[in-house]
Amino acid sequence: MYSRAHGTARPVVARLGRVGLLVRSSLPGLVRALVATVWLAAGAVADPWSQGRADPAGPVRPDVDAIATCLATGREMVMAPRPACVPRGSGAAIAEKAGMPLGERDWSAACASADHPRRLPRDTVARLAGDPAVARSGIRIVGALFCDGLDLADLDLPAPLMLDRAVVAGSVELRNLHLKGDLGLDNAVLLDTLRLDTVRVAGSVRLDRSFVRRLRVADTIVDGSWHQSTAIVFLDAHLVRLAVAGDLQLDRAAVSRLFVRAARVGGTLALDESEARCAVRIEASTLGALTARDAGFGKVVTIGVGPLATRYPWWRHAIEGRPATHVQTMFRSAAIAAIAEAERRRIALPELPAEENALLRGCREETQVLPDGPTRKVGIDGVAAPRWLELVVAETTIASGLCLGPIAWGTPRDGEVPDPHHPATVVGLDGTTIGGTLAVDLWGDAAPVQTPRPADPAFDRVAALHVFAAGGVSAASISLRVADLDRPWTGRFDGLRFERLHAVGRGQKGVPTCGGDAPARPAVAPTLPPVAEVLRWLDRNQAASTQPFVPFTAAFEAAGAGAEADELRIRRRSIEVCGRVARWLPVVAGLCPGGARAAASAAAAAETAPEWPSGSHVRAGFGGVVSGAGDLIGTGFAAAMWVLADHGLRPGKLAWWAAGALAIVWIVLRLGLGVVGFLPESRAPGGRLWPIGPLFLIDRLIPVYRVRGEHYAVAGFFRRADPAEAEGPAEAIETTLRGRKVVVRPVDEVTRHRIDTVLTVLRVTGVVLAVFLLAALLSGGR
Repeated sequence: MYSRAHGTARPVVARLGRVGLLVRSSLPGLVRALVATVWLAAGAVADPWSQGRADPAGPVRPDVDAIATCLATGREMVMAPRPACVPRGSGAAIAEKAGMPLGERDWSAACASADHPRRLPRDTVARLAGDPAVARSGIRIVGALFCDGLDLADLDLPAPLMLDRAVVAGSVELRNLHLKGDLGLDNAVLLDTLRLDTVRVAGSVRLDRSFVRRLRVADTIVDGSWHQSTAIVFLDAHLVRLAVAGDLQLDRAAVSRLFVRAARVGGTLALDESEARCAVRIEASTLGALTARDAGFGKVVTIGVGPLATRYPWWRHAIEGRPATHVQTMFRSAAIAAIAEAERRRIALPELPAEENALLRGCREETQVLPDGPTRKVGIDGVAAPRWLELVVAETTIASGLCLGPIAWGTPRDGEVPDPHHPATVVGLDGTTIGGTLAVDLWGDAAPVQTPRPADPAFDRVAALHVFAAGGVSAASISLRVADLDRPWTGRFDGLRFERLHAVGRGQKGVPTCGGDAPARPAVAPTLPPVAEVLRWLDRNQAASTQPFVPFTAAFEAAGAGAEADELRIRRRSIEVCGRVARWLPVVAGLCPGGARAAASAAAAAETAPEWPSGSHVRAGFGGVVSGAGDLIGTGFAAAMWVLADHGLRPGKLAWWAAGALAIVWIVLRLGLGVVGFLPESRAPGGRLWPIGPLFLIDRLIPVYRVRGEHYAVAGFFRRADPAEAEGPAEAIETTLRGRKVVVRPVDEVTRHRIDTVLTVLRVTGVVLAVFLLAALLSGGR
């Protein structure tokens, strides 16, 4: 136990401590344990605090040797409100009741007192680790204050190290540490950097409900799990070459920037309900699963107006909302609130150059001039300032599944519609391989902030600030929330590969369950989304590529939805053909399906459009002329195939075009030229007329068959005679047409020429339709 600063208990406890340490160092095994027990009993009688009685005295100087004596018996030390040796597991409740660690308003004032009862030296753990009895039972100290940091370098601990509810004013250095148990810093407040370098933890790392100013992890192996839920990393967290056999839990955490690179996580990397101030990047890692439901960003604070206004990102859900979370409680505590306010004042300095406003202030390494003259690096270091908020998973392999969303998009401070200079939020997957299902839900059922509807004039501008990008992504299946189509967002998709597709959201079955051992695995049989919704989803793509249509088409085909698959094929080819047409007629780009994407495709194609040679470059450009002419002819044919037969996927559509051509010709002949019939050459003059009917026109449309020879050997065409003409000259003829007596007269030479022209056009139309029908059948829909 600790000696008192005054009173009769001090010499007694001091002498007992010296005797206990002497015996403990000389007797092994059971004898040492018995002596330690007797020592504790004597100390408890001499020390009123250990029995829970009030202590009227002043501060106590910690004694590391006395702590070692306590820990050797399998108990734990609690430092708040007064140092005491208590049964294992009971110290946390005592320290919490005493307000440790969030109850202190100014830890610098506490560290200014050399006799503070909770203060321990930097090498406390190293000294305790040198005691074999302590090393075997583990080091458990609750509510300690380390004003000079904590040095855990080059240690080999055979038992757990638990420093829960500690406050560390300096850096915590764990280098070349081997720990055969758990590393615990639950509810701790680390006011500087926590650094793990070349560390091996046989158990788990516990940082739940903790505050860490900066986290640096490199070349570290954790045989258990990493728990850092409901925690704060005030600046940046770098996890490089971290290997965790179990889960890496960062859910409900608040960070400025999270950077995970070359990590190996056997279980789930959980980012659910986490909030970043600047960025989350996961690169070149191998994960069992990844969940990011309700993960994302906070608000963008704007001071001033226009492009020269000061904008900086800050947390939203981590500092406000109901019910209050432990992260909010930490931010509202006096010591951490002072840290946050100092950071906000720094990054909002008006003295920074105006060009800094194009970047996200506070999201990069910056130089600050100290009052005494020298400079220091502050803010997030190591990465240049971004121009947007980003949540990116790149070049990463995920064995089971990825549940992405709903996304907490970066929003204006008060939830109003963003101004034109508002930074964008990018959620991206780049070169990611997913063994299970990729579940994407960009907005969820209810947006937390105001969002314009598609008919709103501000919709396109706001949509451009919410970007979902997916390039080179491979997954066994993909689950989409098609209800997001009424929300403002844009996409950039290319290089997608998946085999199965199903929908999630309101009214859909098979909603994936994220987390646990089977993330993104539907509970019931999935259902395909409506193809119209998929087309709208793909229309959000701003990338100059139609590749995303390929896996969607294959997924519908594999599900037996051939008609829906054809819809996707037609839309893809329409976009491609329209892009080719726009090379020659740029004015049609805005009319192409897919909107801005088609225009982008046309613009990209226009960059390589052939130039017509002139002057002395004719010979050198002859190949370009031939290429351009060939491209023009091919483009025209493709456009015609699009119009006539939906790119050959619907050859039956040509029948409607043929029917339309026949109807037009009949109207022209019957109503325009007044022709009612014709007289074949094989018939005697004045005989029965043959009508201009469907059979005649079809035979003329498809002359290869020649159903009736009379349709081609025409002696003359006749039109109905007017009443005045019927009583006139002998040219009027009374004959039979369709069993009725009619008075007709032959057409004149001009009209006969016009009839021949119309029938020639009809024949050419039939040839053209036959050519396109043959091409469609030969293409087989390819």
